[in-house]
Amino acid sequence: MASGGDYAALERMISAAQEFARLPELAAPLAAQKVGEELHRTASAGQAPDGTPWAVRKVDGGRALKNAAKAIAVKAIGTVILITLTGPEVFHHFGAGGKPVRRVIPLGRLPEKLGNAIRLGFVPPWRQLVKGGSK
Repeated sequence: MASGGDYAALERMISAAQEFARLPELAAPLAAQKVGEELHRTASAGQAPDGTPWAVRKVDGGRALKNAAKAIAVKAIGTVILITLTGPEVFHHFGAGGKPVRRVIPLGRLPEKLGNAIRLGFVPPWRQLVKGGSK
């Protein structure tokens, strides 16, 4: 027959497993921060999220959208990472009004570096849960 200590250990394991169900919620804010950092990095470098360079300006051949990083906002809402783009950069993102397409935020398949940014957001809360709680 099992002793009371065995049941206590089982209860601790069950409690720990239940805490792991909260991992996406705990990770989302840091994952959003990492995604934002990556999108700001690529936009500041004149690149699409996948690293593809943007088309140069038609007028003078210079770099387009020098302030595009300021038009990107990323935040966590529950377990969702919301990426928004505002201002004239939206027209460039979609190529509206005859402008060349210059992707600023992901559209369709998520680039590998953004996937890695999301995964990095999971590391600290995972480690905290493994150590014994989300406190």
